[in-house]
Amino acid sequence: MLINMHNDGGKFFMKLKAQKRERLGTSASKQARVDKKIPAVVFGKEFDSTAVLIDSKEFEDLLRSEGRNAVFNIDIDGKETQVIIKNVDRSALKPEYYNVELQAITKGQKVTVTVTIVPNGAEEIKEGILTQTLNELEVETEPANIPSEIELDVSELVIGDTVTVSELTVPENVTVLSDPESTVIVISAPQLEEETDEDAEVAEPEVIGEDKTEE
Repeated sequence: MLINMHNDGGKFFMKLKAQKRERLGTSASKQARVDKKIPAVVFGKEFDSTAVLIDSKEFEDLLRSEGRNAVFNIDIDGKETQVIIKNVDRSALKPEYYNVELQAITKGQKVTVTVTIVPNGAEEIKEGILTQTLNELEVETEPANIPSEIELDVSELVIGDTVTVSELTVPENVTVLSDPESTVIVISAPQLEEETDEDAEVAEPEVIGEDKTEE
């Protein structure tokens, strides 16, 4: 069962129960998915790599609630460890997870994650076309400080303006790892359709009933 719990700092983290995998291999993984379980592995600097099974619905609920950068406690046969999602391998054709990688986190350890960049106020731009060339920002921070997203106000931008990574505002205790010179937003002028020769040529209308015989 997926439940809320909090750490010593008062921040709430989810807790997900898991069980060690007794059988490994392709056939065992297929059977696990039939049983609504997801094969997963937990690893870390001070944690022995452990193959486990987690409940599919509980994991989906956690993703829906906490997002891709979820930090939560995993209970492996009664022993709890704080983890972060490092990789999710899922089917492109159906809602099925093939494998999940979870990184165990030690106290005070910083983690590297990607955070979505969200432009706000695009509908208020009076002139110009907004193009977002960078959708995610790579950052390093402690698990409790991971932002859910990086917001950017674009409402005052005009044609010719650009926004680079160095101009983004990020929370304190968050270090940006992405190239500071990378372009995030570009405001360009609308492209006018060029008139083609075919468009310029207007066929002379034929007069209905006109006598075309020579006198």
